[in-house]
Amino acid sequence: MRILLSIAFCLLSIIILATQWYGFGLFFSLVSYGLVLYQTFRTVGVNSVLFLFMVLFGMYGYSVPISVFFDADIGWHRVAKLRSWQKVDDSLFSFLISNQLALLATAILFLFFVKKRVMKIPVNATSKVNANYYRFALVAGILSSLSEGLNFLRAGGFGAISHGKAFYQGAVNDLAMNIPYEGFFYISIALFAQFFATVQSKTDKYLTYLPPFLVSIVFILFINLAIGERGTLLVAMVVFVLAYTIKRRITKVGFSYILLLSFVYVAFNVLTLLREKNIEYKGFSKFFASYDQKLYKLMNPANSEFGSPALNYRIFITKKEEDYRYKIGKTYTEITTAFIPRYVYPTKPIGIVFEFRDKYFAERKEMGSTAGTGFSSLMEAYMNFWYFGPFVVYLVFMFFLIYMESKRGRQKIFTDLLYLLLFNVFLIFSRSASQYILYTLFMYIGQILVVTFVYKALPKKVFNVLEINDAKR
Repeated sequence: MRILLSIAFCLLSIIILATQWYGFGLFFSLVSYGLVLYQTFRTVGVNSVLFLFMVLFGMYGYSVPISVFFDADIGWHRVAKLRSWQKVDDSLFSFLISNQLALLATAILFLFFVKKRVMKIPVNATSKVNANYYRFALVAGILSSLSEGLNFLRAGGFGAISHGKAFYQGAVNDLAMNIPYEGFFYISIALFAQFFATVQSKTDKYLTYLPPFLVSIVFILFINLAIGERGTLLVAMVVFVLAYTIKRRITKVGFSYILLLSFVYVAFNVLTLLREKNIEYKGFSKFFASYDQKLYKLMNPANSEFGSPALNYRIFITKKEEDYRYKIGKTYTEITTAFIPRYVYPTKPIGIVFEFRDKYFAERKEMGSTAGTGFSSLMEAYMNFWYFGPFVVYLVFMFFLIYMESKRGRQKIFTDLLYLLLFNVFLIFSRSASQYILYTLFMYIGQILVVTFVYKALPKKVFNVLEINDAKR
């Protein structure tokens, strides 16, 4: 009944928005989204990729429309790009309509597939994972550190880091045969967390197994803290929690968890603020006294990266040519050349993300070859198929996510790893193009296979020093 109501309110919101009645259109949009979110919570729990994606969908899709309705300050540098950024205009109506079409596709899938008797998600964690999970985790952690270590040295070491995040990541991206480490890192976190959850002895848990694992990933932690890359660390934390509770469905959330999440949200906003130029840290009290207003603004998701997809979409709608020709799926074929390095294919097309950046955000190009704008999957879908795009694209991608959600926690190592790594794929879904989303997905699959190959190729005596006592677990 909740999903049927959501579909009805979603259709109603689209009709109202099409007539440009903003207040009521936004209201029914939020009601339809709230019903889908609650159904997700009750069915698969908060510790699921599907629930977290729906939370992110709301933050990306509604933070800007809500802020505009309440006349919140979301201007900053964005008004220079779009004069009507803080106002209700045609581009904002278009963005909300596309967002609701994506929600409609999701709600229809929920109607048929997201049910407890269909999803068959485990309720209790009763069985223990194989001790090989720990050994796999160490192999993946070492591979991640070695990969980033080589990238670090070849990109210029500490000199490159001193120029900031965008420069360092751009330098790594421009390397011939650079080695992406993130997949190995997340794989190690996912495997370790599943093993860690089964260790009963606290002595073994924190003194025997944790230190070697931390050593295996210490270089990754150092690099990300040095350049202020909060995203990788946040994804790692979420993957750990999802993996640790993969055999449970959590549908009750205590106040302590809400408090912890609030603290993490504030902490990452503080890190975001510290990355800005002319921001100095001279002690906890002085920092908050000096920058309290800026921090309050960052608390609103519309003033962070969650507002970027809406900005991209609205700029495109406002500034696109009158005779714009829809790409009819062309951008979704860019994955065919994504794995070919530019030094092998010098005339390789730049892709829709950087084509859009160079046209509307030329200044970002100077920050490094990887500097983007927070692209929008809704915008890409619209670019290809008009308003049919958001509905069809979300129908396909969400079906895949729902299918993987139904297979979690069955002690199938490849399936569980792919499911857990999907969090990062769908984390970037709302602000990335299809090429990067599919590239990331295929890269993760390849890295899972690499970890498996390396583990099986290593002599077994390498792991003899690891005394993993199953009786204590």
